[in-house]
Amino acid sequence: MRGNAVIEKTPDRRVQRTRRLLHKALMSCILEKKYESITVQEILDRADVGRSTFYMHFRDKDELLVSGFGELQSLLKSAQAATATPPGKSYERVIGFSLAMFEHASEYQRVNRALLGSNAEAIVRRQIHSVLAGLVGKEVEIEFRRHKRVSSAVSPELLTHFLLSTYISVMSWWLKAKNPVPAKQIDAAYRHLVLPCLASIFEDPQTGKSL
Repeated sequence: MRGNAVIEKTPDRRVQRTRRLLHKALMSCILEKKYESITVQEILDRADVGRSTFYMHFRDKDELLVSGFGELQSLLKSAQAATATPPGKSYERVIGFSLAMFEHASEYQRVNRALLGSNAEAIVRRQIHSVLAGLVGKEVEIEFRRHKRVSSAVSPELLTHFLLSTYISVMSWWLKAKNPVPAKQIDAAYRHLVLPCLASIFEDPQTGKSL
């Protein structure tokens, strides 16, 4: 049984290694030339991977680009789960992902800047929105249930849309800035923008305590 377990895990590690090599090769190509002009063959040559192997995993370079968001989703989910909130302000966990996301974007700042204005920008935006929608939407629903806000001028769907749209807009502005501030600073700015909105929904305006 033990031997079988090892045999079963080996292909998974091999697949993960191949995917990482291909993704790393794509990232390095993005830093050197426009995304639109990067060919699959260039990625293969840099990763030292065969064409048939590539197409076993991905349809094209767009799908390869999107594959990198799996790790990001796990990172943000962990960050949100670990968020410590002040007493009576559990709703702050809704945006618990924000600093981790900004730090991730800062780590890959050169790649992100290179993608701005390319065909890949829309792909990246959609994926970020998709990843965050799952995390934020779930936490928003939890807060509405916790506070029994069955009727409100703002629905869970609208609140989720607002938080995500604002976040992506702030991130885009930050990445395009000539001299971007540190991740912690732009995260503080985002929180300054949206926390009053969350407080207005989930706190009693007279007492300042959670409803």
